[in-house]
Amino acid sequence: MCLKHLNGIRGTKSKKLEGKKVILGVTGSVAAIESIKLSRELIRRGAEVIGVLSRDVRRIIHPNALEFGVDRLITDITGKIEHVSISGEADLLLIAPATANTISKVANGVADTPVSLVASMWIGNFETSSSSTSKPVIFVPSMHKNMMNNPLIGENISRLESFGAVFVSPVLEENKAKFPDIDTICLYVERALSPKDFERKRVIVTSGPTYEHLDPIRFLSNKSSGRMGRELAFEFWRRGAEVVHITSRPTKIDLDNYKELNVLSVNEMLRASMNEVDKGCDLFVSAAAPSDFLVKMEESKIKTSEELVVRLTAAPKIIKELRKEYNGQIIGFKAETGVSDEQLYEIAYDKLLEDRLEMVVANDVRDKGMGTEDSRVLIVTKDGKRWSEGLKAKIVEDIIDMFIELVH
Repeated sequence: MCLKHLNGIRGTKSKKLEGKKVILGVTGSVAAIESIKLSRELIRRGAEVIGVLSRDVRRIIHPNALEFGVDRLITDITGKIEHVSISGEADLLLIAPATANTISKVANGVADTPVSLVASMWIGNFETSSSSTSKPVIFVPSMHKNMMNNPLIGENISRLESFGAVFVSPVLEENKAKFPDIDTICLYVERALSPKDFERKRVIVTSGPTYEHLDPIRFLSNKSSGRMGRELAFEFWRRGAEVVHITSRPTKIDLDNYKELNVLSVNEMLRASMNEVDKGCDLFVSAAAPSDFLVKMEESKIKTSEELVVRLTAAPKIIKELRKEYNGQIIGFKAETGVSDEQLYEIAYDKLLEDRLEMVVANDVRDKGMGTEDSRVLIVTKDGKRWSEGLKAKIVEDIIDMFIELVH
């Protein structure tokens, strides 16, 4: 049952969870006040959400409040055995927030609340399914820091993980294991429900502009927002990859098997790329917009004058430098201005051959593409080409799908 007022926001952010049903179990933590935001964010990504409340949470948040943010709400298990029916129809169980009490109950087979009863039914599926085919369960712990550090709680978490459960790391501050940000939780849900095309693969992605300082205050840069590279990094992670994201625009998001390296200059980006490739790389994605020029930095602020002459020198090309040592797969990007579609294809294809790339993503950035949420790009491989237009979050899916189809 999809409520009409929720259909107005369903899928407005992305279609990542379109056609998926998520059970959201809400337990008795003060972080339960965030569950409404979480549910609506899942719906914005296309999901249908079934809310299940423990008894204790009703002292913190009224069921009517959560009912407004879910497609269906269960507050009690009745003779209709709701825990059986929803476990059969849903794709993922998300317990957020998950108290120490609920984690311990589920780990030890106690099923005395609607949430723990649904979880008991859900995890029972693992007895008849391999971990690769079982429907996923995600816990988002929220409790006092001392409880999180309790070895008994740790044992219960490890026990659930042995059954395939995933735990989203809380934010540890002010002696609390706090609810992480909503986007982090949604990313974990999306990863659990995405194809694992890049499982056991290490993917390195660069993104954003670089900054070449004229003096301690001023620098040369460009309009790049880093959004395309960031979305690519997240999409490879969703699809099972271990991701290293090298960027001047860090998100500071905390994900398992996801490392973010903050760099500023083109030389810093190059060194970080070389270092990470040396550690192992199955695919390098050069989505950054590094500077084409270097400038010698003055030690103090340049004084105002009527005329200033700045001497620029050519910056190293990251892909060309990588190619001296790395023979693996690379996806390159090419930004142009004022060219026709035919010229853009020729430029992209020449780059494909010159740098020995598997794929080139090219676009004319005059109107949109650099610093915008949407873009229009030409995806080129040796075997074909394809246009993709729309939000960058959707374009990156087309890029990766075409890579898998024609290259990988």
